[in-house]
Amino acid sequence: MSNAPTRLAIALFLGCFVLGQADKQVMGLLALPVQQEFRLSDSQLGLLQGVAFAMAYAIGGVPIAHLLDRGRRVRIAAICVGLWSVATILCGVAGSFAMLFALRAATAIAEAGLPPAFFSILSQSGNRRQIARSTSVFMLAPFVGGGLVLVLGGLVLRFAAGQDDWPAPWRVVFFAVGVPGLLLAPLLAAFVREPARAPVNHATTPSLRGVVAAIFVRSRFLRLYYLALLIFTVFLYAVVAWYPAYLARQFGLSPAEAGRNAGLTYLVAGVLGTLSVGLLATLRRDTTVRSIVRGYFAVGLLLIPATIALTMVATVQWSLLLYGVYAFLSAAIVASMAVPIQLSLGNAMLARGFAIFSLLTSALGGSIGPLVVGVLSDRAGMSLAQALAVTGGVSMSVAALLFLLCWRSAAEEPQMPRADAAARAACS
Repeated sequence: MSNAPTRLAIALFLGCFVLGQADKQVMGLLALPVQQEFRLSDSQLGLLQGVAFAMAYAIGGVPIAHLLDRGRRVRIAAICVGLWSVATILCGVAGSFAMLFALRAATAIAEAGLPPAFFSILSQSGNRRQIARSTSVFMLAPFVGGGLVLVLGGLVLRFAAGQDDWPAPWRVVFFAVGVPGLLLAPLLAAFVREPARAPVNHATTPSLRGVVAAIFVRSRFLRLYYLALLIFTVFLYAVVAWYPAYLARQFGLSPAEAGRNAGLTYLVAGVLGTLSVGLLATLRRDTTVRSIVRGYFAVGLLLIPATIALTMVATVQWSLLLYGVYAFLSAAIVASMAVPIQLSLGNAMLARGFAIFSLLTSALGGSIGPLVVGVLSDRAGMSLAQALAVTGGVSMSVAALLFLLCWRSAAEEPQMPRADAAARAACS
């Protein structure tokens, strides 16, 4: 019997991931009312939006991934969905900054369990084209969730503001975002089958130290690839965090208008880019690690001028057009960036490999990117537009170079699964 996940399983995992991404990015929409409610400084707001979520996401990922490599992945994923949904709803009744900070961290820790569970299950199919195609479908979530929460969340804000006997509108948004997860969690547990896998021998299962050694010591390709993804996500998180503010400052748009324009552009262009990757994975026969990173190098070269010009043009129309180009091209990487890891690490350590991937991209990239832009704008005498252009140009140039080195390194390591053997040799 095939271990490939069914379409229903992929759809349920995708739906949960969309909600997770909406939960993750909802603070960008609610920043101003939350700041006013609790009289927060900009530094406190920055901690709430970035560090509270990104660091907790990364910290929670490692122990959860340890459970996923040894236990029932579907059940663990469903529990995670339920827990983050409850934490999101409770954010709507938070009475202090400290309570909201703790609940956002709890949301992040639970959300760290879903992607590794899906990727671990998907990798068992053994079909490279199906892995690439299904991964691209799953990675629609950042663009769908991130775009919809700006657009629909704004509608909920305006509707709730007109209801005299309702709680504060920002509290209603947290409730609206959290409740659907309570419906999807039991569906995920009930209708997704746990694929059979080889019995786990805990004595020979690679330790976390062995997994780290496999990635950063014994495999030049994986070492370069993880670093390339970290540098790539620096600007990815920076532009998502700062682009609406740039539109408001540069062109005089209201926060609602900036969010709507940025959200719709990001949603449409990102989805189109992700679907294009899925179509390409269906049509191509050459779905190898080397062919994938070669494509990343080409995309990285195109992203360099796009990221620099994004905030340097004179009209909002041109800026939104370039933002769409950036979202489309970056989706080509985001949609499939998990595939080389799936094809390179054995299933016994795949979940922990993705936890380390999340640590680098979500925690470090998610914290460094927005912070660098803010520091350049505050302390280097740059405008927000210049800070975004410098951050984008540098990060995309370095990422493109690293993808080139990955391409060459993949040619030198034709049998990538040997990283698994290396980890087993290093396990304690």
